[in-house]
Amino acid sequence: MQLGKGISDMEDKKQKAMCMERYQRREQGEKRKQLLYEIEDEIEDECGICLETNSRVVLPNCTHSMCLKCYRDWRSRSQSCPFCRDNIKRVNSAELWILTDNRDVMDMATITRENLRRLLMYIDKLPLVIPNSVLDAYNSHVK
Repeated sequence: MQLGKGISDMEDKKQKAMCMERYQRREQGEKRKQLLYEIEDEIEDECGICLETNSRVVLPNCTHSMCLKCYRDWRSRSQSCPFCRDNIKRVNSAELWILTDNRDVMDMATITRENLRRLLMYIDKLPLVIPNSVLDAYNSHVK
């Protein structure tokens, strides 16, 4: 190919096709990576024993995590970590770490709104107070 002549239509089409193919391969690779990251995040959220995505507790000695149900079940049968066999005999339930994520954290405005909504629902369910006409005559003498 000579620069003076320029690029022929056939060569131009070939280069465009090659660029499109590279771009599509790169885009597919990025989609695969994103999918793998999502799968890894989902796996991290799972309990290592029952594979459920419940809230999890972390053992303070070895930092392995499992859901609270599996921890209680395992603790009733064994005094060691189910993953590394580290001793958990002296671990009290108060020492367990509870894993939270962004769905568990709320701002104060949301909490206040929820509390106000619950209060109004409670007030709506209270019985209506109707004055007793028999006591009205008595109340007028007391004043």
